Amino acid sequence: MAWIRRSTVRTSDGRHEDTTWVVTFGDGGPVVRRGPGRGLAAGELEGLSWELEWRELAPPFGTPHRLLRRVAPTTMTTQPALAFSGRIGDVSLDGAPGHSAQLAGRRHARAWGWAHASDADGRWLHLLTVTSPPLPRVSQYATETRPPGLPLARGSVGPNDVSVGPYTASAPPESFVGLRYLDTDGSTIWCYHSEQATVGGFAGAAMEIAAREPIPNWKVEP
Repeated sequence: MAWIRRSTVRTSDGRHEDTTWVVTFGDGGPVVRRGPGRGLAAGELEGLSWELEWRELAPPFGTPHRLLRRVAPTTMTTQPALAFSGRIGDVSLDGAPGHSAQLAGRRHARAWGWAHASDADGRWLHLLTVTSPPLPRVSQYATETRPPGLPLARGSVGPNDVSVGPYTASAPPESFVGLRYLDTDGSTIWCYHSEQATVGGFAGAAMEIAAREPIPNWKVEP
């Protein structure tokens, strides 16, 4: 399993950061590679190269609900079920299930919990709970048969779990990799990501917990 993230941030004091992280998850634990911005389709970081193509198994959707987009600091477009082919390093992929999300906006949310799972048949499950002033905590869940609506579900984030509505995603603490993100005001976001969550009958789901303070005693990459 692998997670590729590209982040382009322009801060209020004029800094510009364009960074790609490639995290591979194997028996020895997560391995993090970080470098200048690279595309999802092809690139190379620290000796690991990738060439990918994908096809859509389910239509994309936007977050938050359109009624909240004028006041929300961040919007997200999710492609909830994709089939990836190609390679990452020496690992070949042929229709491997995955997903993609693109965030844009004035700044990140203050804190969030997120989980996403999909399979090769186009089934998927999405959980999101966010704290983003001036809004109160907003939470939503969605599946291939239940599109996202207004974020009125109950949501909470625990040390290594995310609960929204009837679903709870959880992952072993040792499966998380900790990264630091730069926000537009120059502040740091502490983000912890796992690809070993279980939720709603799915195993190997992606899960992320992020806040403005680090989780005590959890490792964060330099």
